[in-house]
This record gives sequence, C-alpha cells and structure tokens, in this order.
Amino acid sequence: MIDQPRLRSTFWSQVRGICFDLGGTLVRTEAEPTTGQVAHVLGISLEEARAVMEQEAKRRRITPEGLAGDLAAVFGRPGLVDPLVRVLEHAKQRAADPRLFPDAAPTLTVLRQRGFALFALTNSLGSSVPAEPPAAFRNLLDRVVYSAETGAIKPEREAFAAVEHVSGLSPGQLLHVGDSLRADVTGAAAAGWHTAWLDRRMAGGPLLSSGRTVRLHTLTTLSLLLPAGPTPAPSMNSEAH
Repeated sequence: MIDQPRLRSTFWSQVRGICFDLGGTLVRTEAEPTTGQVAHVLGISLEEARAVMEQEAKRRRITPEGLAGDLAAVFGRPGLVDPLVRVLEHAKQRAADPRLFPDAAPTLTVLRQRGFALFALTNSLGSSVPAEPPAAFRNLLDRVVYSAETGAIKPEREAFAAVEHVSGLSPGQLLHVGDSLRADVTGAAAAGWHTAWLDRRMAGGPLLSSGRTVRLHTLTTLSLLLPAGPTPAPSMNSEAH
C-alpha cells in the first residue's frame, strides 16, 4: 500500500486550481436529463436535440419562454411551447437549488481548507443559469463558469481558457474533473490541463493513455492524490537584488 504522503508527492504536484464539471460530477442529474426531456416533447432524437442545444442554447443567456419558442419554431411545432416551457422552468429551478452528490461538499471543503482555488465549468442551457450563485456553492467554489456567459462549450479550447482567465492560472497549474470523456477529459487534456475522469458508474471505457489523466470512481479519492496544499507561486521579487 502506498502511504498518503507518497501519493500526494506523486500526483499533480504543480496543481494550484481544480475545476469540476457540474451535472454528473458535483450535481446529481435527473434520470432523463433536460435535453432528453426536450427531445421527447418535440418527438426528435437525442442527437438532434443535442446538436441544436450546442449551436446556441448553451452559448447565450435566454429565458425558458424564449428558448421554448425558439425550439418550437425550429422544429415547426408551435403547439408545444407550453410543455417545453414546463421542462425548461423545472431545469432552471433545479439549477438554482442543485442536489449535490454525497461526496461533493466534503471533498470541496477539504480542498478549500488546503488552499486550492476551486471552480466549476458547465455546458448548462442558457435558460438554466441562476440569477445568483446557488447557496450550495457559495462557500465551496470561487466561481462557476457557465457556457452561456462565455459563448464556448466544452470541449472547445475557449471554454477552458475562460477558467484560466478568471483564475489567473496556467494550464499546467489546473486540474479538471468530470464524467464525460469527450467534453471533460479530452477537452481539458487538449488545453494542456491535468485531468481526472470520474467514472461513478464504473462503466469502464477506453484505456487512458495520458499520464495527466486518472480515472476515479468517487471524488473522495482526490484528497489522497493531491498534495497537502498548492505549490506557492514564485515570488515576483525572487530575482531582485
């Protein structure tokens, strides 16, 4: 067995900030996610719904009524505005009062106490962005970065650049944790970040070839793999004489 000090000195020693996906990582999702519910109401495939959502709905703020009207118009189903509004309003209410996984708050609390900067990066629908930061995150995260505010969705490089901008950290100082291999792991790795794939369902998947990527089954493991605290930034006066 490897003791904790050795683990902490081996993994992610340069990490100073940690960024988390929301749905499926920190936040419990419904049995059928919002995009799936929209697809069901419209009578379209999940792939069609995802494609439409990624074009604009996740890249700008919009009201549930506005998005429902847009979707009904795109698919020529004006009579479905009301059921679409109900789905989108419910999603907005859930986003304002998210249900966290049991391991989320304890893990964030430990990492906060160690001095890590903590963020979340999410491809939320623009109609679901809360007017105020959810109470569940106020004391746990420095910032939640929404795709509707940046205009970029994971795995696009610009999405991760937005976190670099608000954190003031470089790619090599950031770790991203998420449950999507494509959006979270591939996107963050391409941006030069350290990555952790959260495989909560232990569903398995492709072998992870990147030395920067670790597969986790619970967030609790993070506290064992990360150093006791972030490496201090070099002093601006270290070269002064």
